[in-house]
Amino acid sequence: MLDVDAPVTLARCRRAGTISQIALHELESRAAAEAFQMAGIKALGGEPCGYKIGATSVEVQRLLKCQGPMHAPIMREDVLPNGATFRIPPGLLGIECEFGFVMGRDFPIDAENMDVAALQSAIAECFVSLEIVGRRVGDDVPLTELSSLADFALDVAVVRGGPIHDWKHRDLAVMPVRAVLDGITMARGTGALVLGHPLNSLLWLAETLRKRGDHLRRDEVILTGTCTGVTKVAPGQLFAGFFADQPPVQVQLA
Repeated sequence: MLDVDAPVTLARCRRAGTISQIALHELESRAAAEAFQMAGIKALGGEPCGYKIGATSVEVQRLLKCQGPMHAPIMREDVLPNGATFRIPPGLLGIECEFGFVMGRDFPIDAENMDVAALQSAIAECFVSLEIVGRRVGDDVPLTELSSLADFALDVAVVRGGPIHDWKHRDLAVMPVRAVLDGITMARGTGALVLGHPLNSLLWLAETLRKRGDHLRRDEVILTGTCTGVTKVAPGQLFAGFFADQPPVQVQLA
């Protein structure tokens, strides 16, 4: 059984950028992993500003041996501007290209319909983004649904790029996305890899929160899941996400 102080220890390791020896593989259920994550977030402190959604593609679900998505809060201090320099911590897995959204109002309101049309009306902005993902535990802990969920759903940092101004008039499911490392395209995808459409991922989160008596709130930032898988990176490299004809979102690795 995991020590009751294990979430606090994991939070401290996240703050320090170090690896812990916590045996997350001993978690026995998704509920236990979610409770562990909540305790870790509480111990971490900081200001939540939204959510990351993970395991929204068949590739990632197969990797983590899970049946559906997961989520975790994003901390405001972990949101980086486009073109930022990021120092790679131990345990880094790589970088993902993702569609991000900013809520224009709370959703759902009262008995509002839980469908994509209603959700779209509640969104203020769609933007291009990167998620930097990694672990706070060693390689001897299997990378699974439960260990990932407990470990802040693998969230490390977010790079926020520019808005897609005409996103409501474009089909994000077919928008081409490229993961480019030092000028070389490493992976390609589209929004269809995110539960068929990025808005499906966001709707899943809204439904999940509602079941817990919660909801999406105005100004929250949500990343909906990778369109390009996870690209491994190294210090000194420049990673860029290209979303069709939009200006790229980039991060310099140090």
